[in-house]
Amino acid sequence: MSLGTLLSDEATAVLAQLRKMAGASGKLRTSSCMPKLAGALGLSRLVVDEAIRDLYRSGLLQYQADRRELPVSGYLTVMLDSVTTDPQEAAWRQALAGAGLCEEVAEELSGLSSSLGGMTPEDLAALARVLRRLSEADPASFDDAGFNVSARHLLGSSKVLSMMTGRMMDALGLPLRLQNSSPRYVICAGPPDPVATLLIENPRAFENAVCSGLSEEVALICTYGFGLSYLGQERLHTTGTSANDQPIMIVRGGSPPQLKDLLRANQVFFWGDLDLAAINIYRTLKRTVPQLQMSRIYEAMLPMIANSDRSHPYVEVFDKSGQVKSTVINTSAPHDLDSVCLFLWQACQTRAVDQEAVSNSTIRLLGSLPFTGSSLPHSREH
Repeated sequence: MSLGTLLSDEATAVLAQLRKMAGASGKLRTSSCMPKLAGALGLSRLVVDEAIRDLYRSGLLQYQADRRELPVSGYLTVMLDSVTTDPQEAAWRQALAGAGLCEEVAEELSGLSSSLGGMTPEDLAALARVLRRLSEADPASFDDAGFNVSARHLLGSSKVLSMMTGRMMDALGLPLRLQNSSPRYVICAGPPDPVATLLIENPRAFENAVCSGLSEEVALICTYGFGLSYLGQERLHTTGTSANDQPIMIVRGGSPPQLKDLLRANQVFFWGDLDLAAINIYRTLKRTVPQLQMSRIYEAMLPMIANSDRSHPYVEVFDKSGQVKSTVINTSAPHDLDSVCLFLWQACQTRAVDQEAVSNSTIRLLGSLPFTGSSLPHSREH
């Protein structure tokens, strides 16, 4: 049912007149429309004011309100007749207006209402107030991890900023980096002078590589909980990057060089699942690690693709149902797709193999070598 059917006759008449005046845009300048309403409807200004308040409380009008809940200045936004107003959204819009956020910012933040179920009007008002304060804060206060900024400014919660869209962050004048969860841990193992660096997609496969003894000669890197593609973000490799954005290196074994030196090594290989998502991770990384090559460990995974007992389709039970639709490669862009990458991408179009299927002995045997055209599959897993 439309909220308009619950209104008084006067409020219904005011709403109809406002819709007529606003037309398809749904917007009216407050200073010009308010004096016209009483005369057009033959109502006293007091009656019109009460009707305006009722429409505002019902979410059928949005505006910046004064203490009497009447429009102060700027524009009125009239909900069109075909729109059914969500009471939760209406309450949030009212809180935003009450906090004094400008119309453009409030409109952008209105989309947050779907995440605000269960909050009282007082909670909504408090959240709107602290969001405004944060938008007006000294930018120096943002030089911190996003979870810290959120928890210290937004009702003690570390998660609020991560729930927002990029447009909401822009509207508030907040840097998008505040949406990154932190800290970012990168697990490493290896000798002081490794022969190569091997980037490994998943923590369990990283541990298998450590157990295989490969870290005695090769530096191993695994990101924990956020994916190797994070290391491919260009901003992490530029001067002046905030320390709060830098990945934190944790050494699992040995005494490997610093992360930045490992990524700059002459021999850097990638080993992940043999699936479409891993190919995309490789392509992302290669933009900032141009010397990156696929690991020869993939040589042992290719025969598994052809074996229905050792590979799987892209379906939900294998946690891969979304990959086929979400993974697209432009095969006409040679700078973005080397021959080995294209070969492996074609091989895993319909079936996949997870990297944990590879034995430790095979990891040890092939982990220090690149996958090249001369090593296309004629070997088998050990």
